[in-house]
Amino acid sequence: MKLDTLAVSCALFGFVAAETRLTGDILQGYPVIENLDITDVPANTISRYWISAAQAQGGGVSYFLPIFVARGSNDSIESGARLSLGGSIHGDELNPVAVVQRVFRELNESGIVQSGDFNGTVIGLPTQNPSGNVNNQRNFFSSSSNGFFYDLNRIFPGESIADGGDIASSYVNTIWNNVWGNGSNVNIAVDFHTLSTGSIGPLWAYADYRLNGVQRLAELAQPDIIKIDPGQEGTIETTWVDSDVPAITLEVGPANNWNQTLISRAVDFTFRLMDDLRMTSGGTPQVDLSNTYRATNFSDVYSSYSGWVEMYISPLEDVEEGQSVGTVYNSWGDVLERLVSAVTGRVLQVQVDPAIEQGSSVASIVYNETMS
Repeated sequence: MKLDTLAVSCALFGFVAAETRLTGDILQGYPVIENLDITDVPANTISRYWISAAQAQGGGVSYFLPIFVARGSNDSIESGARLSLGGSIHGDELNPVAVVQRVFRELNESGIVQSGDFNGTVIGLPTQNPSGNVNNQRNFFSSSSNGFFYDLNRIFPGESIADGGDIASSYVNTIWNNVWGNGSNVNIAVDFHTLSTGSIGPLWAYADYRLNGVQRLAELAQPDIIKIDPGQEGTIETTWVDSDVPAITLEVGPANNWNQTLISRAVDFTFRLMDDLRMTSGGTPQVDLSNTYRATNFSDVYSSYSGWVEMYISPLEDVEEGQSVGTVYNSWGDVLERLVSAVTGRVLQVQVDPAIEQGSSVASIVYNETMS
């Protein structure tokens, strides 16, 4: 069954209430909570909270996550969608921080939430990994036993300390259970990401078309590329999809900078999505996919040598099987390897950091299996 709008799909999901529990603490003027339940967040208001996802070694200093909640009318708890917008689960992925911040800034400045006409609830987590943000590092750092790095986007929904989880597992479990309510606070989700440090790329989406509503969600983003993808266990997107919540991962360009063009495209997508969900009154959006390349497969270009790479291709460039895409040099400038594409497709991402290690990917090309 194909649904014309995501509003129809989201209406199929019921709501199970819990309770918002305050700790009594105030941080930077906003209350700290232990648990979020959107039913007792003030209606027609954009609220701000903090939650402690975990405590660092040596004195128990908390990792506090900021939470926006834009809640519409009282009736919209039942009639409206419950949208989650998450950013920066990898600490070097900074465009998503600006995306979530701008969405809530524009919601506030427009007055739509305060007017009583906003039909639904939006939960925003702009910085889900402050440890990574502070360390300018993709991963979450645990100082236990001289230190470990964890990719938080591989261990959702996690496990509490009481159930045997470690600090990283319990951290993501707090987000999953105490912010998203194990799904009860959310019935549609977008997880904003960027590429890893050292690469450049466009606006593109991972989308698991097997779940109803995901294709529409991905197409509303009008990305440069949609990677039709079965997902990966432990990621936020796949954890949502496994819970029957339509979700995509939207990659917003390169890491460690604010690319205003791509940020604006992601913000525009979010407001199209809210129109499509009938949270706002803009009507059903007409999607333009004339510049969107849809693909089912990745082909990475790997270097056999450590050295210095010069790349000849750029994101969104079409390449042919056997085409020269780069050259690897040693420290003398002698050629070690000439790199070629194994497939015909479109360039997704390219390494711009010239220093590489053997076995590392220097480019990704997307294609459809029937084309190569």
